[in-house]
Amino acid sequence: MTVFDELSRVTAETLPQFTVISGENDDIISELKTQILEKIGFDSSDLSQAYFDMTESDPDLALEELESLPFFGDGMLVVFENLWDLTTVKKSVLNDKQLTRLEHFLDHPLESTQVIFIFHGKLDGKRRIVKKLKKIAFDLEATDLKSNELTQYFVSDSGLQPNIVNLIIEKSNANFAIIRQNIEMVKTYADGRAITPDDVRAAVPKSLSDNIFDLTELILKSKLVDARALVADLVLQGEDEIKLLSILTTNFRLYFQIKLLLDKHYTDRQLVEFLKINPYRLKFLVGPARARSKAFLAQALRQLIDTDFKIKSGQADKKFLLDMALIRLSGIK
Repeated sequence: MTVFDELSRVTAETLPQFTVISGENDDIISELKTQILEKIGFDSSDLSQAYFDMTESDPDLALEELESLPFFGDGMLVVFENLWDLTTVKKSVLNDKQLTRLEHFLDHPLESTQVIFIFHGKLDGKRRIVKKLKKIAFDLEATDLKSNELTQYFVSDSGLQPNIVNLIIEKSNANFAIIRQNIEMVKTYADGRAITPDDVRAAVPKSLSDNIFDLTELILKSKLVDARALVADLVLQGEDEIKLLSILTTNFRLYFQIKLLLDKHYTDRQLVEFLKINPYRLKFLVGPARARSKAFLAQALRQLIDTDFKIKSGQADKKFLLDMALIRLSGIK
């Protein structure tokens, strides 16, 4: 169960008095914040609701909202964001007296007041006030979603087919915020018709991973001139040779791992689970891994690792060494 599943189980009427959103994935935090504020119908013009960004707000004024009986309606909703004092981040917005007031409120909360805390960082579990808060709060921890969880979430959220969502995830490097942006981009491009993989490829810009995959394919097909031209283009776009080499090495290492696992008769599902990669990406990796021998992939991987060592030990210019690696890789039979 993901953190979004946990949130979906509560309604505006059943949301506990204290809710905590915390974690180091800001994209997930932002999505949880949006969903929970929509769920409760938050309206900044509603005088029975208040939002405080604690990096900008007067802490005493914010605490007064917690401690005061509601003037409008039967209850008060208060949202605190960026209350760094309760996290492991080395920042502070409250003084000792203000922290004591907050702790006192947690010990003796007004039944009429509902509070949502949004923390951009991990809670400092060693602090007494944090322990008290976690005991009484509905805790939503913003952790990275696994590959299958990303697919399930965005299929449900967008209404798109799993194969389309998987392709968008792959082209978005599994970045939550970029996936959402690219889904909207693809929907706009398709303009109401059924979305195809070609629509995704046309609407979503090529990522660095896409370009390195293309480079890998060119090397495997011994298309040296095209491979060198692609590297030159990427360098002109600002990519560093060491970074390109690192991703290229990762790709060949993955090919080699897949080859070994295929020899052990692993199924596609077992490969996804073992390697923890996107199912759509796997489809493009299995073919080349099957087509090449273990000896070829092992030799290519050794060549890339050796090139990385030579660059980092300053044996020659990185541009020259990467170019030589492309020549040697294209010549492996």
